[in-house]
Amino acid sequence: MHFLDELLELNGVLMSFGVGGIVGVLAWVGKLIKKNRETTEQTKQLTEKRFVVLEAANVAILHNEIYKQCTYFISQGEISVDDLDNLDYLWRGYHGLGGNGTGELLYNRVKELPLKGGDPRAK
Repeated sequence: MHFLDELLELNGVLMSFGVGGIVGVLAWVGKLIKKNRETTEQTKQLTEKRFVVLEAANVAILHNEIYKQCTYFISQGEISVDDLDNLDYLWRGYHGLGGNGTGELLYNRVKELPLKGGDPRAK
């Protein structure tokens, strides 16, 4: 009987090492998962911040180009159909990104200019 008690005690010790080892591995895996989530969240936040900055830069570039083209066409007093189409293409991107203000005012003025070679808009 004494032998059986010692065997049960040894079995308990071995089981505790086994269970402890499994718990240790699970804890280590849990830490890795947590670290990966934190890294992923940091990367996501950085990406979102960069996206906002890039969007603002695109609005600025489009505004600059619209401003240059509009002031040129206003000074000329007319615009070609191709130039108006190109300006409209820039405007849609600019407006879609939230641009407005001075760009919109100038764009609307250019849309009212007479077309070079006649006015097909009157048809």
